[in-house]
Amino acid sequence: MAPMTIPEQSPDNESYKWKTLAPTAMGMFMTTMDASITNIAFPILIETLHTDLTTVVWVTLAFTLVCTSSMLVLGKISDHAGRKRIYSIGMCIFTAGMGACAVAQTIGQLLVFRAVQAIGAAMTISTSTAIVTEAFPAKETGKGIGLLGIFVSLGFITGPVLGGILLSWLDWRSLFYVRIPLGVLICFMSFALLKKDTVREKKMSIDMVGALLSSLGFFTLILGVSQIKTLEALSPLVYLLVGLGLLSLTLFVFHERRAPDPIVDFSLFKNRIFSTATWSLFLIFISAPPFILIIPFYLMEGIGLTPSSAGILISVNSMTTIISGPVSGSLSDRFGPFWFSVLGGAAMTIAFLFMLGFNLDTGMATIIFSFVALGIGIGLFNPSNNSILMGSVTRDRLGMASALIATVRQVGLSLGTAIAGAIFSARLVSHKAQLRVQGLDGKDLDRYSIPPAFHDVLWISIILGVVVIGLSVWARVKFKGNLRSS
Repeated sequence: MAPMTIPEQSPDNESYKWKTLAPTAMGMFMTTMDASITNIAFPILIETLHTDLTTVVWVTLAFTLVCTSSMLVLGKISDHAGRKRIYSIGMCIFTAGMGACAVAQTIGQLLVFRAVQAIGAAMTISTSTAIVTEAFPAKETGKGIGLLGIFVSLGFITGPVLGGILLSWLDWRSLFYVRIPLGVLICFMSFALLKKDTVREKKMSIDMVGALLSSLGFFTLILGVSQIKTLEALSPLVYLLVGLGLLSLTLFVFHERRAPDPIVDFSLFKNRIFSTATWSLFLIFISAPPFILIIPFYLMEGIGLTPSSAGILISVNSMTTIISGPVSGSLSDRFGPFWFSVLGGAAMTIAFLFMLGFNLDTGMATIIFSFVALGIGIGLFNPSNNSILMGSVTRDRLGMASALIATVRQVGLSLGTAIAGAIFSARLVSHKAQLRVQGLDGKDLDRYSIPPAFHDVLWISIILGVVVIGLSVWARVKFKGNLRSS
């Protein structure tokens, strides 16, 4: 097997990497914030736009579906048409979509404009990692990706907080129009600071069959798993959507293997290092939702913290990731990324094991330690894993690899959320029935059933963490010669 190919270093000017990081990091901050900032406004949107919860959840779901299902195609296009062009135009579309959302008069209009926003977001997300990888020297790839990861985490943290502040003082439209000036600034920065694209001389040809199959597959798969909690896992519609998604993605793989200019070059997966890193990324993001989705229930409904206190406590995890990510990225550039992936998976698994001990009497020090350990694990794993993936492809495929990372991440999160939500709901009912026999009822019944149901879901995260550790160690041992040469 041929060793990994490190992408060529783009411009010689040392300052260019920082000029590149500024607009891409700010763009990632904006787009990741948008995935969560509207959730807090659901009750207000239901009343103001005269709709119901089943419809209003599509404000977030439409954004996620359109964004995820289009990233692979847009990443491929960026390799041909130029990443600066796709990123900059995408940021402009995203900002225009925010303006349109701010003036929407009906729920239908809002959903259409959110889809427009999602296309712009997909254009920026699918190219940002590739742009940063190309701008930073090969020996600093982990550092660049780690710094970019700071703004991804900040976007997720800031979304609900900023949304709550804006809704306290202004109306729901402020969630969009307040951020337009920043969007316009990022658009100008992108066109002004990013280096002019070197576009391939070869005429671009889009694999339309592959584009249709991948978009349909991811769209229906994520839509299907997102409906498990609403329609129940045994619903015929869930089976139909998930089945159609899996069938479309299977056909996509077979088609791409024979396509002359594929959207995803599956020959990359013959590189066991690349395929192992991809599977590890996917499994890590499936393992994350038990914490993301269920820990607020434990903190607020279980041990009785206020929403603000719970939010501050959860932010400990994100702040730890923000600090450890760039440090991990720099160290992985110096010592190699592979053992940092192992350490990241191990730290996350240890954190989940500590959470198995959470009950209604758990001390705050134990909770904080677990959140810090999880944050360190995420910060260690993400930059090193992304460095492995981006370092496994040639320069002309960076856009494809960047889009693949973003797609795998989002599909893993969506699948993990559906699995965690379904298991937690089912186990909550089961534990309530057992506790009711023991004489508990009312609020005590609700409180005491949360920790054991949380523990049941955590075993998924622990098992997946162990698998990721095993995959990383196996790749290190089996392909040690390739790792050294790369």
